[in-house]
Amino acid sequence: MYLRKGEYTHPIGEPQIAISKRPIVSSGGVPVAHAVTWAIQGMLLGSGQADLDAQIAAFTAAYARQNEDVVLLLSDGVTESQHTLKVRDTRGGVYVTQGPDFPQGAGPEYATRRSFAVQISAEVPIAGSTGALMNFTETLSTSGGGPRYSHVETALGFPIKQQLRRATTYHATQSGTATGYALYPSVPPPIFGEANLAKAPHITRRSPEWVGNATRNFTVSWQYQFESALPMFGLPSIAP
Repeated sequence: MYLRKGEYTHPIGEPQIAISKRPIVSSGGVPVAHAVTWAIQGMLLGSGQADLDAQIAAFTAAYARQNEDVVLLLSDGVTESQHTLKVRDTRGGVYVTQGPDFPQGAGPEYATRRSFAVQISAEVPIAGSTGALMNFTETLSTSGGGPRYSHVETALGFPIKQQLRRATTYHATQSGTATGYALYPSVPPPIFGEANLAKAPHITRRSPEWVGNATRNFTVSWQYQFESALPMFGLPSIAP
């Protein structure tokens, strides 16, 4: 089989390729993408030092270029195998993340052969993961509604408790945060309705993280504050 990176193609059977996939999961343990790594090692063969030096130069130049397709071809040199790592299928591109290394130096190294090792990595989203949630959490706190008391201190005796209000305003705060894999998540609506809002909602969006030449992990947070003359009963929102 042949290994092709961009416009550079290794001789048939030259490299050995180990492919690993590590899932990238949401807080609920659901995979949204895979961190894919190709560990490539092999041996450049030449008829002499000059020929070998030219092969090393071409090999090094090929792996100095970032963000190129890497494809394992069948023995006809044309048909693509099931093992491909194409820029269009990734989030952020395909990158050389280690090497090229030349780990051997003994014997005929750099005379008629040159051992090499290189690593290529990419993040490959799972189909349908564009709107996936990485995490979601919301809290709902309530207070007020009962009587209000105060204590008056006396000159010689104990403080005297006094009731200032028979009933007080009910208060509630709804706040949370959510992170989407490839998009900002929608903000949940106010649980107790807009009519009970004490002030305008507070919405904050944080810039996403870079992965290659793309972005991921879009985080939004929100806070609603409510006031009401009547009790407010509810539960925090659940992730959609």
